[in-house]
Amino acid sequence: MARKKSKKDLELERIERYEKKSFFITYGKMAHKRFGFLVNNRLKLFEELHAPLRKGDIPLNLGAYVSAMIMSTALVGIIALVVSIILVPLFLGPLVNSIVSPNTEPDLIFNIGLIIIISILSAMSTFFIFWAYPAFKAGERSRKINLALTNAVNTMATIAGTGVPPAVIFWSLVEFRRYGEVSRESEKILNDIENFGLDLVQALQRAANRSPSPLFSELLWKMIATIRTGGNLKEYLYIEGNRLMEVERRKTEAAIETIGLLAEAYVTALVVGPVFIIIMTTIMGIMGTPMSQVNLINNIVVYFGLPIGYAIFIIAVDQVAPKR
Repeated sequence: MARKKSKKDLELERIERYEKKSFFITYGKMAHKRFGFLVNNRLKLFEELHAPLRKGDIPLNLGAYVSAMIMSTALVGIIALVVSIILVPLFLGPLVNSIVSPNTEPDLIFNIGLIIIISILSAMSTFFIFWAYPAFKAGERSRKINLALTNAVNTMATIAGTGVPPAVIFWSLVEFRRYGEVSRESEKILNDIENFGLDLVQALQRAANRSPSPLFSELLWKMIATIRTGGNLKEYLYIEGNRLMEVERRKTEAAIETIGLLAEAYVTALVVGPVFIIIMTTIMGIMGTPMSQVNLINNIVVYFGLPIGYAIFIIAVDQVAPKR
């Protein structure tokens, strides 16, 4: 009964995963119908997106994804143009003008220029987000694989010690489902074997080439070498598990040192720095510098510099901090 229940749970998870991805598939197909004539003959310009799409497990081919990128860029640009035409004259124009040039009133040319800038920046941002998303997704999957890999390898070593065929090892990872993206990669390996008729070595080669994690790819290539040479797979996996634990320990130590450096930079740049700038601008105002220039510098620091600085440090700490 437990065996049947686990298979049912796996099938439900496959259905849920398909439902989550169906929107992207539908959107990509629709975009490709609309913009495929522009994309099909220019795919070489976007060839560097092909590998990240596979490694990021994004369910669209290159043509559909590029079409979705172009359509989204056009839609966002048009929407930003319409919205900015409404909002800029009402309050956005006066707000920006009060920060940039407090002593003047916004005129028609200023509002038109702001509308054009907002529309272009919105469209460009959408394009670059689509361009960077596959690499970001691949990096995210790589981190998740690396995080679960040590425990997964130790489990693989234990299962290999029972003398089962190597394919059963990956089936066990899929069945457990607690190893996240490692289980997902194992599911792809089994799919290649069961549905595409590949043997284990060929399936492992495909998995090693498409995996976003260098550590997981290295593990698979070494497993291929061990299987081909008739080596002891259990012994190799135990050795690899110990090596990965050592790698993880070193990464944790390096992350702690980096976080310490980030903390010092935070205090210098975002605590002492703004206070120093405010003191300097105050002295400049006393010495005769126009208050409009002083207010402009302070507004840039307060409304733009500090939020951007905080966001950068939050992202940096999140990227560096050890995940558990």
